[in-house]
Amino acid sequence: MPFKKTKHLVFSRYLSLLCLLLVLLVASVFVAVSLGAVTIDIGDTYGVIFSKLGLPIASHSIAKPLEAIIWNMRVPRVLLGLIVGAGLSMSGSVMQSTVNNPIAEPYILGISAGATFGATLAIILGLKAVVGLGAFVGAILATILVLIIASMQGRVTTSGLILSGTVVNALFIAFANFIISIGATADSVMTIDKNILVRFAASSTSSWFGLSFFLNSVSCLQCHDDGR
Repeated sequence: MPFKKTKHLVFSRYLSLLCLLLVLLVASVFVAVSLGAVTIDIGDTYGVIFSKLGLPIASHSIAKPLEAIIWNMRVPRVLLGLIVGAGLSMSGSVMQSTVNNPIAEPYILGISAGATFGATLAIILGLKAVVGLGAFVGAILATILVLIIASMQGRVTTSGLILSGTVVNALFIAFANFIISIGATADSVMTIDKNILVRFAASSTSSWFGLSFFLNSVSCLQCHDDGR
C-alpha cells in the first residue's frame, strides 16, 4: 500500500512538472514570435497568426511585407526551434541508451568532430553551398569508423564504444586542424568561424519547406526509437 502511494505521488509530481513545462513552452513561443529585427505591434503579430489559422480577429488590415515577415519568417523560425530541440532530445536519448551511459554525447562518440571535419573540408575546397551536407557526411563517417573500431574484438561493448569515440574524436579534430593549417586563407577562416559557430545553430533563414524537412526527420527518428 505505501508503495502504491509513493508511485502515485511520483506520477503526480511528474504530471505537474510536465504541465508547467508545457505552459512555459507555449509562453515562450508567443514571446519569440513577437521578437525580431523589425518592430511589429504585438496585436498585429497575433492578428496575422490567428487569421492564418482561420480565426480572423485583427481589427484592421496589415501590410503585406509585415505579414510575410511574421508568417513566412518568424513563425517557421520558432517552430523549427521547437522541432530541432525535440530532435536533439530524442537523439540524446537514443545515444545514451545505445552506449548505456547517461552522460553520453556526440563529442564522446566523435560524431561532432566528424561533422566539424566535413564542414571544414567543404569550406576549404570552396564548396560553401554544401557545408551542411559535408558536416552530415563527416558525422556519418565518424559513426561508421567508431562502430568498426569498437567491433574489432567481435562484439560491441559500452566501454569499447566510448574508447573508440575518444580516438575518433581526436583523429577528426587533428584532421580538421591540419587542413586548416595548410589550406586555409583569411576568407576561408572567417567562413569557418561563421558556419561552424553560427550556421548550424541559426534558424533565421528557416522557411516552411525547411520546417517540413526537419519535421519528417524527427518523425523518422521517433519511429526508429519506438522500434527499439
